[in-house]
Amino acid sequence: MSWRAFPPLVIIVGLAVAGLAAAPARAETAPEPRRAIEIDRFMGRWYEIIRTPNNRQRNCHGAYQVWVKKRDGTFDIDQVCHAGDRNGPERHVDTAARIVDPATNARFEASFFGGLIRRQYWVIDRADDYGWMIASTADGKFVALLARSPGLPAAKQAALKARMRALGFDNRLEEVGADPP
Repeated sequence: MSWRAFPPLVIIVGLAVAGLAAAPARAETAPEPRRAIEIDRFMGRWYEIIRTPNNRQRNCHGAYQVWVKKRDGTFDIDQVCHAGDRNGPERHVDTAARIVDPATNARFEASFFGGLIRRQYWVIDRADDYGWMIASTADGKFVALLARSPGLPAAKQAALKARMRALGFDNRLEEVGADPP
């Protein structure tokens, strides 16, 4: 299967390739990260809750990512979604990432398809307990809210969506939620 047939995630968190085709946002660069990250606490599963609409994820449902730290301090991100609908076949994109700002650990470079594509990502904000994060491409064109659980209470989700807008991300954010695998 061609990589173009896969609707990849971002990054935040969720997910880089999608950022290449993302709808425009107001910001020319993402806002500065607000908090440092303890990278070990960042590892694990993240579910996509809200994202900037984009062509690459048009048919991507139940999206999540699994972050795994490697011995050398870099990490892998397995980006997963279901094609067609939430019960459709899983599609995976394996991503290698490295921190580019060791002072905060909030900026990293992700490489896709064996290093053919490289993108900078910033974790703009996060919960104290690492229950959610707002992540963006460095250019601010693709933003996502990811959470440790596949859904957030409606009031919390609305507040975080408003926070994303207040940070300068456009109003075209779509709520996608995620189902556990």
